[in-house]
Amino acid sequence: MFRNIPIAIGLVLSCAVLSPATTHAQSPAARTAQYLESVRDNPMLLEDFLHRMPKGGDLHHHLTGSVYAESYIQYAVEDALCIDRQGGLSQPPCDAAKGQLPAAQALTNFPFRNQVIDAWSIRNYVRAGEDRSVRYHFFAAFGKFDPVVNRHWGEMFAEVTQRAGLQREIYLETMLTPDQGESLKLGHEVGWDDDLATLRLKMLAAGMDKVVAAGQRNLDAGEKGMREILGCDTPQPKPGCAITLRYINQVLRAFPKEQVFAQMLAGFELAGKDLRVVGINLVQSQDEYRALDDFDLHMRMLDYLHGVYPKVHISLHAGELTPGEVKPEELLASHIRKSIDIGHAERIGHGIDIIYEDDAPALLAEMARKRILVECAIHGYQVVREVPNNENPCATFLRAGVPLSLVTDDEAIVRSDLTEYFRTAVVDFHIGYLDLKAFARNSLEYAFVGGASLWSTRDYKLFVPACAGESAKSEPSSSACRNFLAADEKARLEWHEELEFNRFESSIASKQK
Repeated sequence: MFRNIPIAIGLVLSCAVLSPATTHAQSPAARTAQYLESVRDNPMLLEDFLHRMPKGGDLHHHLTGSVYAESYIQYAVEDALCIDRQGGLSQPPCDAAKGQLPAAQALTNFPFRNQVIDAWSIRNYVRAGEDRSVRYHFFAAFGKFDPVVNRHWGEMFAEVTQRAGLQREIYLETMLTPDQGESLKLGHEVGWDDDLATLRLKMLAAGMDKVVAAGQRNLDAGEKGMREILGCDTPQPKPGCAITLRYINQVLRAFPKEQVFAQMLAGFELAGKDLRVVGINLVQSQDEYRALDDFDLHMRMLDYLHGVYPKVHISLHAGELTPGEVKPEELLASHIRKSIDIGHAERIGHGIDIIYEDDAPALLAEMARKRILVECAIHGYQVVREVPNNENPCATFLRAGVPLSLVTDDEAIVRSDLTEYFRTAVVDFHIGYLDLKAFARNSLEYAFVGGASLWSTRDYKLFVPACAGESAKSEPSSSACRNFLAADEKARLEWHEELEFNRFESSIASKQK
């Protein structure tokens, strides 16, 4: 539970999340929970426990922010680029007078290498001069390494899936721009029309099919490169090959409105044609001018497109603002409520300013009732947003019964991984095993991967009728369950996760004998 919240809140959470331990005191899950408590203050044993624990999936993951700076340096070397000491990339010839050095020097020149890594992440961040905000330093990193991104999707997919596999994840939804900017060009060429239906038709006629085809080709090429790097078609595939990888089409919300609409339309069209693209999300800092000024317009765009493409999933960065960062009126603008009620968000990312929403208690009750999952980057709130632990939004959502999963957001820029986020939950907020297990299960239950759930109850106690009576300790014994899992990808992933939990909990029980 949360160590830094009032005892009364802890009691509510205990009743809501930890009640299985009271009725199954000797269950493998309860024994595993007891073991976690016994190693909570032992860093080595805690690391071993959290590393081996099944973690389900990561539902809020930016591809470019999840590839480590060291990899981007290698890409810059391969592309024969120049790097300056602030991490800026440029084409050769390198101008030493401007501090530009061949990227290869960032391999062997140790001080220079460290300067580049620090510029492309928040490692060793120190407030100084114009670089006086860790959050702005964080967002600035994307623009610095962006010139090498699009040519290296194969390597990037391989890195993030391999890291996920090594951490006992089985599913990953990563945000990226499949068309690599073609929709931005199309939006600029077509321009704006206040009638969204007319604007959609104009963009379809102007070549949206080519934008979608480009996106599919880019994903095909990236996956081909990933499989080659990981040896997925060899007798000894690496762990990353086992990850089910899906994509969220990101929309750059700080761009002009015609380009934002074009990106949205490209994402909806692509998701309707390619099962690998499972949803839409709006990215970039929410305090950017257009992100704020056009927010209601963006919600209207989503509302319209959702009506045209009702099967396409939507997850939105919402309420990613803090006091003092923007005018008070912006905190009170109900961005979370509008994202859900107008933007049709099935999940929201962050929700940091939830307490400033108009009638926040009613909104929280609505989110709990509708099962709107919150993608909680619990560690990132500490190191990037500098949110005090006693104001962490995860406590507010949990207290209200809103489902939650732990996510990395931009693990490489933060210099972390999903295990680190689980560790933060345990060490800084005293979260117990049964909570962590619920978070992992939520990450699959609320994933946008196709198919129906394995579960017939929200508390993860009963399987659907086809698999009723099965224990998920081995392969299903009934043909009905086997057929159900064979036809249903989400249920198949959830079954696999239950197998992993049973194995993990059995291994912990053996430690206690």
